[in-house]
Amino acid sequence: FMKIKLEDLRREAYVDAIYAKMENDNVVGVFSDKFDALLISYGFIVYPIIGLDSYVFDYYKLENVCDPINSTIAYLKTKKCPLIYSSKFFVLDDYCKKFNEYLEKNTDKKIVYEKDLKNFLENLDNRNFDEKIYFESLGKIEKINQILKDLQESDISGTLLFKLEFYIRFIKNLDDRISFLLEIKSKYKKKNIKRKIIKATCPFAISDIIDKKVYENYKISKSKNPDFTFKNCIYKADKILTYEEI
Repeated sequence: FMKIKLEDLRREAYVDAIYAKMENDNVVGVFSDKFDALLISYGFIVYPIIGLDSYVFDYYKLENVCDPINSTIAYLKTKKCPLIYSSKFFVLDDYCKKFNEYLEKNTDKKIVYEKDLKNFLENLDNRNFDEKIYFESLGKIEKINQILKDLQESDISGTLLFKLEFYIRFIKNLDDRISFLLEIKSKYKKKNIKRKIIKATCPFAISDIIDKKVYENYKISKSKNPDFTFKNCIYKADKILTYEEI
């Protein structure tokens, strides 16, 4: 039941994103996770834009790129992803130069890098920083991270732990995220479980595949020095995964 539910959070966000675009044009697509509170304090709704499947490869296939980039760009080009389509602008970190380069080449939307974001937001017309919302949001995000940390010590599976961390980002309201996580936390007991860190590049779609290959308690972590990666990734690893396996 959990699997369906978590992936459904993203599908439900499609509808929210399209309405938000029509009503307020206040959706921001991110390949970044550090500045959600700042964006929220300016009245934006924040969604990750990374592509998570290979269905779209039938419509659009790029050479020499990894599956996550191919999926993202294919969804952008075919306009089949409401989250990308609804985004007013994109915010990117410096995790993957290749992702950033391909996004820049393929979109006419504004791309803002994390280092320039504060300045960019300050110069937007009809948008003002709300300090109260900013500090409230920071506090709520800290609470979310604390619940996820508590869950790490429970007997929750590594794949579910990772999916929670990622998919709750599609619940736009931070209070709703907290309630959702608290309800899940109530189903698990704290057991002081020690977890091996499994490093992967862009593991957003592939935690179930990793799960089949790891036989101990683990936590998946996004890394530039991975155990698992994709073909054509800029970061090298011994184990290669593909979106076709999902």
